[in-house]
Parts: sequence; structure tokens; C-alpha cells
Amino acid sequence: MTNRPAPIDCRGLVGLDEAALIDRFGPAASRRGSSREAWLVFEGPALALRARLARPAARHEVPRLASWTATFTDGFETLSGATGAVGLWPDAAPDASAAELEVPLVRRALAAPGGMAIHSLTATVRGGQFIAVSVFDEAPEWL
Repeated sequence: MTNRPAPIDCRGLVGLDEAALIDRFGPAASRRGSSREAWLVFEGPALALRARLARPAARHEVPRLASWTATFTDGFETLSGATGAVGLWPDAAPDASAAELEVPLVRRALAAPGGMAIHSLTATVRGGQFIAVSVFDEAPEWL
């Protein structure tokens, strides 16, 4: 069994600006950007967190986080384990076992903080393990 570090809290990341992300996770390990968007990568002991910030329609506003992906160093057997590692369990319920899935991903709708919007969550499976969790600032198209 893997000795895992404490979970990191990724709840409420959608909509944050770059300064707020750096306050939360420390300096980014890498940053690529343009006038319309920026990609930041934060490295942790158990995962890499890749964040995409996009400029809102109003050009004078600062780019805000539109999506993020946490890629795990060691995978998880269950959705609850993977989403719990980023602070999204039980919000991503019901649970699923990676070994029992017939498709390489699990999708869930997530209530945004404050309940004003719905975001999309996708958990990726490779080799019988959940290896990544992604959250998008869009309502799920499958609903």
C-alpha cells in the first residue's frame, strides 16, 4: 500500500485569478501564457496540478481559472480515492471502481461553490487506476 500525503483542497478553484492560485499553492513550477490565456503547473509530492486561466469576455478583466487537471503520481482504485485526494469527495459521488469500468473515464456534474453553477468533472482511468481528475467551468454536455 502506498503511503499517501494529505489531500490538497482544490474545491473552488474555478474562477480564481493567478495571484490567488499562487497564494494557495505557492509559485508555479512552470507558466506559459498569451494575451488570452495562461497555463500554470504546480508540483506537489503526490500530484501535478495543471491550471488553465482564460481571459473573460471583458478584456479589462484578469484571466480566471477555467479548468484544471490533477495528475497523480500513484493512481487510485476508486473514484472516491481520486476525488478525495483533491477535496472533491463526496461531491463527485457515486463511487466507482476503476477495475470494473468498461470505459476509460468517469464523468460527474459538480455543484459550484455557492450553488450558482454546475461544473463538469472527468476522472481518467489507465491501467485499472484513476490517474487524473479534471474540472471544467462548463455544465456537463451529457445532462
